[in-house]
Amino acid sequence: MPKTKSKKLRIEDDEDEVPIPELPELIEPIEVIEPVRRAVDTGMILDMEGHGGAVASALIVNGLRAYLSVVNKGVNLVAANRPHTLFVPVKVSACKSELDIKREETTPLVAAGGVLAFLVDDGDEQVAYYIPVAEYLARAGDRGESGLRLEIDAHADWLDQYEGHAGVRRAFAKLLA
Repeated sequence: MPKTKSKKLRIEDDEDEVPIPELPELIEPIEVIEPVRRAVDTGMILDMEGHGGAVASALIVNGLRAYLSVVNKGVNLVAANRPHTLFVPVKVSACKSELDIKREETTPLVAAGGVLAFLVDDGDEQVAYYIPVAEYLARAGDRGESGLRLEIDAHADWLDQYEGHAGVRRAFAKLLA
């Protein structure tokens, strides 16, 4: 095939500039359009307050696996160690001022060595306590048909060890070992 020479294109500079037309002034400012918010169908969400999600998040942050199981009568979790060889059931309960729970809700947790997670909302902040069910039952007062109660003020020194992240590490020590 014969070789051909290609010509180099020469670009000449146009010294004549094209004038830019002026834009007309806007009469009205542009309105900001708000995004459309969809109505959330909460009929299928059973953990509306997010209590289970809060406890699951605390467990995950502390090195555990958390499996959320939402049922019609509250929130339950299963906590597991990282290799999934040990499991602990967790019952989540939200309280206003004292750690209250019904006796029948603690019964299935006793044999399994379960943990009660209490989320106490005192208005300004939310405090979480993670207490092994056997220790809770040993200290809680029986209120008859209304269930069990552990008064926070009366047991404040003892409860400090089960508060927040330190409480997670203490209550789930066998899973973290």
